Amino acid sequence: MALYKQRRSQRWFDRPCTKEEIQALISSAKYAPTAENPRKVEFAVIDTKFSEFMKGSADILRTHTGEHPRIKQFVDYVDGGMEGKNNPFTWEGRQLIIAFARFPIDAIIAIEQIDLMACIMGLGGFHSRWLLQASENDPERFISFFPEIDKGLNAFAVYVIGHPRVRYRRTVLRDYHKIIWN
Repeated sequence: MALYKQRRSQRWFDRPCTKEEIQALISSAKYAPTAENPRKVEFAVIDTKFSEFMKGSADILRTHTGEHPRIKQFVDYVDGGMEGKNNPFTWEGRQLIIAFARFPIDAIIAIEQIDLMACIMGLGGFHSRWLLQASENDPERFISFFPEIDKGLNAFAVYVIGHPRVRYRRTVLRDYHKIIWN
């Protein structure tokens, strides 16, 4: 319970993760359960091609700017040359781990294993709903950035990772979930 109470999303980073740290995070995901037990989750790490990936994601989302102000803000940020650290989708993060699977739950559980391991390792990160939107809007175009990913898999989770600039002593207090017993 202490781990869950200490875990908190991080959006402010002072430096990227090393390749060894990212490999350790992904190694932790091999112990994640999968639906129907196929153990078929693959990962892509966006690091040196971060700017190229952001431009490709903005191109996919360009026709969806009217759907949410955040999407327009991101496309404008990319079109403006990505000046400044405050990318509206990744904040200060410049590394991504993307999970591909047959079923969404497999990718989500694997990325959550990575999230918990990041907390244990003193790293930080958060789930990026908005970059995942690019995959949902045009999965074929999105996956074309990753030709090495096996056919039949789709991106279902995007995790922004880095060394946190800010350390929190505890998470935000949460309301209890509604529980219905039958």
